[in-house]
Amino acid sequence: MRLCPAHRAREHRPSGMMEREVRMAGWEPRELLQEWLEASTYPARVRENYRRSAARWLAHCAEEGLGWDRVAAQHITLWAHVPGAPHRSTAQRVSAVRSFYAHAVRQNALPYNPAARGPRLTSAAQLTPSRLDPWQSAVLLATLDERRRTDSPQPRLDRVCGYLQVGLGLRSAEILRITLDDLTTVHDIGGDPETLRLSDSGGHQRLVRLPAVIRSVVKAYLPHRIPPRDPVHGGPLLTSRAGIKIPHHHPIDLLRSVAAASGLLHVPAPAPHPTTARASRH
Repeated sequence: MRLCPAHRAREHRPSGMMEREVRMAGWEPRELLQEWLEASTYPARVRENYRRSAARWLAHCAEEGLGWDRVAAQHITLWAHVPGAPHRSTAQRVSAVRSFYAHAVRQNALPYNPAARGPRLTSAAQLTPSRLDPWQSAVLLATLDERRRTDSPQPRLDRVCGYLQVGLGLRSAEILRITLDDLTTVHDIGGDPETLRLSDSGGHQRLVRLPAVIRSVVKAYLPHRIPPRDPVHGGPLLTSRAGIKIPHHHPIDLLRSVAAASGLLHVPAPAPHPTTARASRH
């Protein structure tokens, strides 16, 4: 019998790897949840809070059609972040999901923890959305929510730009290519935009479903959007005060500014120059 490439690859896998895949495929999340809680040494109140948060996360995955064992950090971020909620509540939700997935990894139910804690940010070069952990991303979203005109001339635009980066993991070039016509509303005219059409530099397109929290952010921005000078395809989604596309460096500068304002970005003070150091000792 002729085997397909996938079967041939499976034949050559080490037996230990195949056994691990069988174990990973056999786990039911609710069983893992109960096993995790029973094995935990958390105080009763913490255990109950963790149980509630993890159960809500699994329910969210089921409602949104997300495989609980195939989610990315951004999925956890957008679920954990509730605009206006205290930071400690967000931290508790992320911590519960992180601990649940850590148990799943220990039981070989998952190969990785999507909520794992990321390294401390000490350089602006680390501010790549795909490298941020869910708590770091949620802190950035909360800081974007708090932006006012004293922080930026267009805080609603900044909020959309930041949410597209942190919540969807879009790069600057992808954000700058978005036009108003790329927002699609399926059910009613003037309603929440439900999908976003993204184009790459080669002209290929794909549709992305917008999570509810991002839909609300975009909807709040649209009435305040500056009409574009060039209305082709509705014009750029994000328009500057002059009615043109925002500068190419705006998304990156925004992320750095928000990270610094939130306290996430810890840039060490430069070492004193040797001459200065000697002068200070005299």
